[in-house]
Formats: sequence, C-alpha cells, structure tokens
Amino acid sequence: MMLEIKPRGFTKDGAIKAFMREPPFSGRRPVFVGDDLTDQDAFKGVEDLGGMSIAVGDRVRAQYRVENPAAVRAWLQGIAALHDSHRA
Repeated sequence: MMLEIKPRGFTKDGAIKAFMREPPFSGRRPVFVGDDLTDQDAFKGVEDLGGMSIAVGDRVRAQYRVENPAAVRAWLQGIAALHDSHRA
C-alpha cells in the first residue's frame, strides 16, 4: 500500500504540463507510466500534449498497457539498448 501526499490543488497532470514548459522537456514527447486511479489525470495530460500513456496492469486505462513492473523494466531496457546502439 502507498500513501500520496500533495498540496491541495496540485495534480500529476499539472506537474507534467509544468515540466513540459521547461528545458530539457519542452519540445519533447511526454511518456507517462502508471498503475492506479491517481494516474488517470496524468494519462490525459500526456495524451493532450501528444504524448504516450501506458497503464501497468488492468486497474486503469491508457493508450497502451503492459502486464506488470517487470514488463516496464524490459521495455525501458530495450529503449536504452536501442539508444546505445545508435550512439556507437
């Protein structure tokens, strides 16, 4: 179980939009991975910005879905390997 504490009036969507106005994030495509109801507004936020939303498990809905945290790690490792191969 986890408890999230945040100031009233702040959302993950608002945080993403604030990040996306600042370097090095501005002009890039946001990606958000989440697994619970508090992530729904973040999914909508990245989608509104032309980004990609990824749900982990089946508790929430997003553009894409992976089964579990291990699948997220494997996906990120694949991206890192692709990036490394282009740098060589």
